[in-house]
This record gives sequence, structure tokens and C-alpha cells, in this order.
Amino acid sequence: MNGIRRFYGQLGITHLLMISFIFISTVPVISTSLATYMKSKEIIHSNTSQYIIQTLKQTNGEMELKLEQFNNDASFLINPTVQQLLNKQTAENISYEDKKALSKEVARYNVLSPKMSDVLVYSNTGHFIIGLSQNAPEMSDGLIRQATNLNGRVYWSSNASTGERNTLIQGTRLIKNMLGPALTAIGFLTFHMPEEIVYDSIKDLRLGQTGQAIILDDRGVVISGQDRQWIGRQLGDGILNQVLHTREGAFVGAIEGQTYFMAFHTSALTGWKTVGLVPIEEMTPGLPNVFKSSIAYQSIWILVGIALSLLITRSVANPIKKLIRAMRGVENGDFDVQIDLAGNKETMILSRHFNKMTYRLKELIVRVYEEELKEKSAQLRALQAQINPHFLYNTLDTIYWKLYLHGEEKIGDLIVSMSNMLRYSISKSGPVVTLKDELDNLQNYILIQTARYGDRISFEFDIDHSLNGNRALKLILQPAVENAIIHGVENSGRPGLIRIRAYRADRECRLEIIDNGVGIDKDKLAEYRERGQIGEGLGMQNVEERIRLTFGDTYGMTIESEQGVGTSILYRLPLQITDEVRRDRVDV
Repeated sequence: MNGIRRFYGQLGITHLLMISFIFISTVPVISTSLATYMKSKEIIHSNTSQYIIQTLKQTNGEMELKLEQFNNDASFLINPTVQQLLNKQTAENISYEDKKALSKEVARYNVLSPKMSDVLVYSNTGHFIIGLSQNAPEMSDGLIRQATNLNGRVYWSSNASTGERNTLIQGTRLIKNMLGPALTAIGFLTFHMPEEIVYDSIKDLRLGQTGQAIILDDRGVVISGQDRQWIGRQLGDGILNQVLHTREGAFVGAIEGQTYFMAFHTSALTGWKTVGLVPIEEMTPGLPNVFKSSIAYQSIWILVGIALSLLITRSVANPIKKLIRAMRGVENGDFDVQIDLAGNKETMILSRHFNKMTYRLKELIVRVYEEELKEKSAQLRALQAQINPHFLYNTLDTIYWKLYLHGEEKIGDLIVSMSNMLRYSISKSGPVVTLKDELDNLQNYILIQTARYGDRISFEFDIDHSLNGNRALKLILQPAVENAIIHGVENSGRPGLIRIRAYRADRECRLEIIDNGVGIDKDKLAEYRERGQIGEGLGMQNVEERIRLTFGDTYGMTIESEQGVGTSILYRLPLQITDEVRRDRVDV
């Protein structure tokens, strides 16, 4: 079940709708057709089986009447004369005169029933006494048992399984003593008749076009049949198991590769099974053609349904796909995208609301951007307003000259550097300066740090001076150098070296701050990159945001570091050389 859900979850809406429409339109039609066909076939088989069974029942009735007539004729033979002779108990006790009298009675009976042959009389132990045939065999134990169990009724059998040329029907019945006080068994009477006696009952049956009828004895041997070649054969165990243990019924079975519809009925008199065999294709001759025609018509409607499903699917899926493409454009920053979805009422409403949403998003983003710019500008103006440049510069100038008069020229140089840095940071020239201005400010910062750390830190410059006029941002290098001193070199325990480079690469102006400090471990560096940060401090992050905000997302900063080796901060700025070198202006 979960696999089906995953499969449907991976499908696009077009395939999902198509599969659903095809399933809904085809499965009910096909299943209904199959169900109708199977039910029709079942009804036809049921009606046919009832008809055939009823026909076989009538056939058995006709056969039983004929056999019963022979049984009645045989009853005339069991007269008082025969009774007295059989009371001799054994064939050896019967004299020649007695046998002659018995033969006379048997011959007289044969005149009454000329179709009956081999009328034989046996003792109660199965020994032959007298009959039309003088060389009759003794009765078998099985035959004695069968006739005894029927207690005077005829046991009907056949020699069909013996392979003899002429198939005969044999009747065997017990002879009871009608002269004594008890109806004891005193002998047996057997008689034979030609197989045609029972064949006459089935020869005119018409079962389908090529169907036929056969008669099975209690062992499943064919003793008569419309097809004379079947006589003496025994059907397969699978068929016999269904026929021999049930009084009547119908089923489908195969004989020698041919599938038949079989119906059977059991004779109450003989116990034989009269079986009707109809080739299965003759049971429903027109139904397969009707089914094929139905499938053909339904296939046409299914194709029409699939075509309509395709049109409906496209009318639903195409606007959704168009909307998805537009949403991806918005995701990539294109807030000017507008869509016009033609179709039903719902898709038009969806189109209208999407256009309103993108317009509103663009409006809000512009408003937020403008408000951020205004806020930063206001913060800068507030910071500048808090400082009185006139007072500050006069104070620093006074300190410088006092130090100079006292011979403290180096300390005076520090005051000058401090004054220059202050003048640069609070100047009103704007955020964009030249690279030379930024490097000059960095020189002032390095002079102050050199005075603090002495020989523990040294600085190297590798500057392409053709970039002096390239556009840069104010105060972007100082945070990186400060970060290299505090977090890199100061904690390394060895003399520090910080290199400042400026060069051209890939039509860009690139600046690089490299230190030989403690570096950053791999996990921490991976965490910075995952969060899009340049180190821990907010100052470095602000520099990154200012560069991207001013020059675009193509530019910015990257960090490379190896623990125990050092760290490198790379600035990527657009290559924009200007002839005019802007100077800081301070309103005094």
C-alpha cells in the first residue's frame, strides 16, 4: 500500500489525472462486460444442464421399461416346477429327468422372449445346473454377492470391458424358495440380451450439433454409446470421481484433449449412468461473438473517453504547469512576472490572485529596501551629529604640538594618524571612495598598531598602483586587519606577519588580507560557510553586506583558513577605475 502511495506521489499531475481517468473509464466497462459474459454463460450452462438432465432422465425411463419387461419375463421361469427341482440343493442331486424338465422350462421361456439368450440356472452356491448353453462357466463370487445383496431384484451388468466381439447385457437375480415356510435362496437365474436393447434408448438423442450420449456401468466402463467406438472404454479418474458418486449433475471436463460440457443421470433400476457429452464450444455458439462485438463497441467508447480525458487533463494541468513556472520565476527573484491563465473560472481566479500576490510582494520588498537604506542613513547622520569635528580636531592639534615641543615626535605621529582616521571615518563624502583613500586610512591604522605591538607584528604591502583610482567602500579593510591581529596573530605565540594585496583577476579588483595566525579548524570553517558568514564578528558580516548591497550579489568576501597555518580574507570588487580621486571633506 505504501509503495502505491509513493508511486502516485512521484507522478506529475498530468500523468496522475490521465491514469485516474483511464482507470475510471476502462475498468468498470471491462469488468461489467466480463461479469455480464460470465453470468450469461453461467445461465446458459445452467439451463442447458437442466434440459440435458431431464432428457437423460426420460431416456433412462425408457431403458428401464425395456429392462423391466425382461425381468418380468424372467419371473415366469421361476415356477413351482423349477422351485421343486432347485430344492434338491446341489447340481449333483438333480437327476437326468429333472435336468430334462428344467431344460424344457428354459426352452419354453426362450420362446416367450426370443431376444433373450443364454438363460442359465445355477444352484445357490453358483454351480451351473441347466441352460440354453451347455458349457456355461461357474458364477463368480462377486456376481453371487451382488445378486444376493439385491435380494431378488435383478443385478444388471455387461461384458463390454472384456473386449468380446458382441457386447451383451446380463441380468442376474436370486431365486427364492416360494414353496417353503421361509424365503430362502435356492439358486440363481442369469440371462443375456444384446447391447442394442439399451442402445435403442439413446440412439436418437440429439445433444447439440456433435454431442453424444453414453451409458456407464457401476465401474465407469462405457457399455453403450451413440459412438460405437466408445464401448468398452473407461473414462479418466477425474471424471469418474464426479460421475460415480453423485446421482445427477453437470460439469465441464476434458476427454482426450477435447473439453466437454457433461451432464448425467443415474438409472434407479440398473445404477448405470447415462451421460450426455456436448463440446463446450457448442454450448454458447453465439455468445463469444456477442462478447467480441460488445468489447469492440466498448473499446471505441473507451478511446473516446481517453481522448476526452486527455483534453480535460490538459485543460487542468497546463494552467497549473504555467503557474508553477511563474512561481519558480518568483522564487528566483523575478517579481515582474505576470500570468494569464485561460480556462475555467477557477483557473482565471487563480491567475488573478497570483498576479496580485507578485505585485504586492514586489511592492513590499521595495518598501523594505528603501526603509533599510533610510534607517542606515539616519544612523550614520546621528553618529556624525554626535561628534563635534571642530572641537575634536582643535584638541588633537593642541596635543600634537605640545608633544612636538617636548620632543615626542613619534607620539605626535600617532596623534596625526588618529586625527586622519577620525577625519576619514566621519567625512561626508559618501560611502564610495577610491582604493587609495582606503589604503591610506589603513596605513594610519597600521601605524597605531605598530606602536602598540612593536616587532611582534610586521606588515607587507603588495599593491598594483594602477588600481589606486578603483572604486571601493569606506572602512572595509580595517575590520579584516583588526580581526587578523586580535584573533589570528596575537594568539599564535610567534612573530606575526600580515600581508595586504591588491591585484586584478578575472576583470575584477581583488583585495586580500593574509595572516600567519592560529587559523580556523575545519568544522568551524564549514559552519561559517553553511551560515554564509565571514568569521564571528558582526563587523566582517556588515562589510560583506555593504559590498553586496552597493555592487551586487556577484561581489563580496570569502574566507580560507587552515588551523596552525593562517587565514586569508578575499575581497572581490568590480573593476571600475575613476580619474577623480575623491578627498575627504569635513565641515568645520
